[in-house]
Amino acid sequence: MTESDIESQLNQFVQGTKKVAILGIGNDLRTDDGLGPYIVENLSIDDPNVLIENVGSVPEAFARPLAEFGAERIIMVDAADMRKPVGHIELVTKDRIGGIAISTHSMPLSLLMMYLEQETGGQAILLGIQPQNIQFGEGLTPKIYEVAEETLKLLIRVLENRMR
Repeated sequence: MTESDIESQLNQFVQGTKKVAILGIGNDLRTDDGLGPYIVENLSIDDPNVLIENVGSVPEAFARPLAEFGAERIIMVDAADMRKPVGHIELVTKDRIGGIAISTHSMPLSLLMMYLEQETGGQAILLGIQPQNIQFGEGLTPKIYEVAEETLKLLIRVLENRMR
């Protein structure tokens, strides 16, 4: 899937919705697993209808604030071991997430997505990026840093596009 495919799918996902939440999932002490937090910490959108949160390794604890915000769309950004080449980006719905193993979280992402959808009444999607390394260590690997920077730009375009 190309970056423009991802962008067009994300545009469709958020089109016509008012409230969008971007959740950065991961542990920044585990190298590339920190890419979700890295992206949301560097994502600056000045819009009261966009909620940007670093939810770390326990995203399920964030369900109530999401529901109170009234999120109609939830985009979860996380390092996901999809057994693809390093830096591969994929948008994954809860129906397709079963085969993706992500061992750094206590709750499987498919259950998390269903739980967040149930609590908020919104729809959730995972923007998964294949990590290179999730061993203990700080900072992203060079390839994942590049992909994270491109993903940041893509998310900004999608969020700004939504407002037009």
